[in-house]
Amino acid sequence: MSDTKTTALLIGTTGMLAEAAREAIARADKAVIVSRKADEFLYGEPELDEKLVPLALDYEDTARFITEIEKHGPYDIALTWIRPRAELIRAALDATMAQGGLLVEVMGSRSILLGKDGTPSIAETRAHALAAQPDITYAQVILGFKIEEEGTSRWLHHHEISAAAAAQLDDPIPRRIAGTLEPWEKRPS
Repeated sequence: MSDTKTTALLIGTTGMLAEAAREAIARADKAVIVSRKADEFLYGEPELDEKLVPLALDYEDTARFITEIEKHGPYDIALTWIRPRAELIRAALDATMAQGGLLVEVMGSRSILLGKDGTPSIAETRAHALAAQPDITYAQVILGFKIEEEGTSRWLHHHEISAAAAAQLDDPIPRRIAGTLEPWEKRPS
């Protein structure tokens, strides 16, 4: 039996990703959970809650955010939902991953769109940047929408989002689309 302890990092996972975060916590010895109200979050299950290290942080204080997550790394598993343009936080996150670690990044449907000036999408930029780090596994979940039988569309439910993220924890692939992104014109308004 190995003495190696595994550490998970969970950023922005106390809402729609709570079920996927549960999967990540179950795989770890310690789980650093980061959100504005992380200190109020519990599953109510001792075997999960005793692993939690809550960090109540806000993106607006980028320097503190980065300093605090660095203190608890390196991370063997990371599951994140981070605002699109938090480049400094994303770069710092990459550097906190353990060799052989798995980074699952959940992104909104617009993350695959080119910039107005033709610049690459956030999802493509991240995939390209992480491809240069062969010592970690990088997997994206792009959140789409669901087209119903009657032709209407809706955004995904929390369990559908968590299922896609959990699938990346089990069987990571470079990009997994939760729901569909096409036709784009059919997305909910």
